[in-house]
Amino acid sequence: MNQEFLRLFMEKTDFPAEARAFLTGASAQLAKAGQEEAMAGTIRFYYENDFDTALTQPLIEDMAQESGLSPYTVWELFLIFAAESARKDYLGQNISEEIFWATFADMRYKVLECKRVKGVWGNFVAFWYPIFFRCDIVKLGRLEYETTVYKGPERTVGGVALRTGDRVRSIHIPSSGEDFGKEARLASYRMAYEFFKDQLGGGPLVCVCHSWLLYPEYKNVLPETSNIVSFMGDFHIVEEDQGDFDDAWRVFGADADKAPAGLPEDTSMRRAFKKHLMAGGKTGAALGVLVFDGEKLA
Repeated sequence: MNQEFLRLFMEKTDFPAEARAFLTGASAQLAKAGQEEAMAGTIRFYYENDFDTALTQPLIEDMAQESGLSPYTVWELFLIFAAESARKDYLGQNISEEIFWATFADMRYKVLECKRVKGVWGNFVAFWYPIFFRCDIVKLGRLEYETTVYKGPERTVGGVALRTGDRVRSIHIPSSGEDFGKEARLASYRMAYEFFKDQLGGGPLVCVCHSWLLYPEYKNVLPETSNIVSFMGDFHIVEEDQGDFDDAWRVFGADADKAPAGLPEDTSMRRAFKKHLMAGGKTGAALGVLVFDGEKLA
């Protein structure tokens, strides 16, 4: 376990001091428990098995049991140590060091979420990270862009014909706490257009996004001035999925599993969603398509 890389990673991605101290101590605890060889072997296993989270989980749990650490904490340490090779892979694809660190700062957002939701510094969404280790995602300004293929039916959106199998970018909205206003988003779209320009064949940047943030019903929950409502306006909404509020933890944190009456009301967003849920309002997600020509949205 490369302790110097652990220190560098947390410094470059701006982990809070408390998390740095905890994870440094947890790494030492792993080493004291004789788990350094197990960690190295698990990283090799992860790479050799196409970053399969389910296959890797038992190895993480074994290290957690041997060291007395939470599996969430071991996952976070594992992902950080594994990122040492990913850094070389990103640079090998001519992706800048700056973009690599910006992209992998996602692990800081997730360690904060884990502390808030699970009560421990760690990571409870390891299934999210294979696209990082395959170099399929970059963070450009406020947003993350995953290179993927369109899987929906053929349709024309914003003057662009989309066919199944077309290469597109999937937008993800990390919980970074950065400005999410219109100008910040447009700056990100411009960065993405320039970053992918050589792959666009002279056409526009086409992005998809499947998120609870695009669910049209929430226009009735949030104020018109909300950045989330503004974000919906960047997209052509092509599909809606009504269902359980699986993203409630993003709003209510550790209290997400409570009945609506017991949900906290300490922010305007929480108050708005609690009121909506108490009234039996619909919840869900939606698929949107964004088309950007380098200057404006279609």
